Amino acid sequence: MTATAAPPSPSTGAPRRATTTRLLTHEWLRTRGPLGTLFGLIVLIGVLGSLLGASGWPVLSEFGLAAGMLAAVIAVPAVQLTLAADYWRSGYGRTGYFTHSLPIRGSRIYWAKLAWAMLASLAAIVLTVMLALLAWWANAQRSGGSSPSWSTLTAAWSTVTDVTPGWMVAAGIALVFGSILVWPVHYYFSISIGHERRLAGLGAGGPIVVFVLLYVATQALSLLGMFLIPLGVGEADGETLGIVRFDLFSELAAGASASNNVMPIGFVIALVVLAVFCLWRTARSWNHKVALG
Repeated sequence: MTATAAPPSPSTGAPRRATTTRLLTHEWLRTRGPLGTLFGLIVLIGVLGSLLGASGWPVLSEFGLAAGMLAAVIAVPAVQLTLAADYWRSGYGRTGYFTHSLPIRGSRIYWAKLAWAMLASLAAIVLTVMLALLAWWANAQRSGGSSPSWSTLTAAWSTVTDVTPGWMVAAGIALVFGSILVWPVHYYFSISIGHERRLAGLGAGGPIVVFVLLYVATQALSLLGMFLIPLGVGEADGETLGIVRFDLFSELAAGASASNNVMPIGFVIALVVLAVFCLWRTARSWNHKVALG
């Protein structure tokens, strides 16, 4: 089954198109209930857990602090998995026929769903930072350590920027965000490819098989990238970080005497290429290869 072509407008004769804003609004209206409930539960667990952790009560304090930290850690993956389940259900479940019968090119629906997942993930990242700071404060109250403050945060930032060029700090921040936001790309790729005609007979097992294969490919390409691109981040000029040569063959041959102060970056390029492939292939699947049961 392929996406239906957009019908022409009766007034102008031009194809009618649903704007990205309208599709995003639809995603918001359709998922605001589950996402609101999820965000509310995470905030409740995080705040109550941290307050309990700050109380200093025996046993309960440790339990509360653990709950507060857990809420911060699971916020992003919980939101992304909730939206992945919605992507599966709305694209290939009971409402799949309705979604693919819309007079909109399939790839446009996919981009809207992915953009909404990115926006929700960014909101979850903000929540993670807030809950992590709250858990930090609770731990300081319990143990007598330093609480998070503007001076503490600026001192940590100064320590990083003193030894790291500005472009590398920006690249590092982009890499951190990319490593988080790439998960919806992988989830949606696995679900869409797993529902194509050649894997449709596996039912729910199709997306799982694709996800496992994608994970194996990710690990293999990361290793291949480090072998083929002998570069890393290490001390380039005195105590300043920069791009240095990193030969993985030589490091493996060196064994216990290998250098441990260089972070290889070849895997980053391989993962970017893989993410671009997943984006292209999933959009193509929405346009040409949908096979609903």
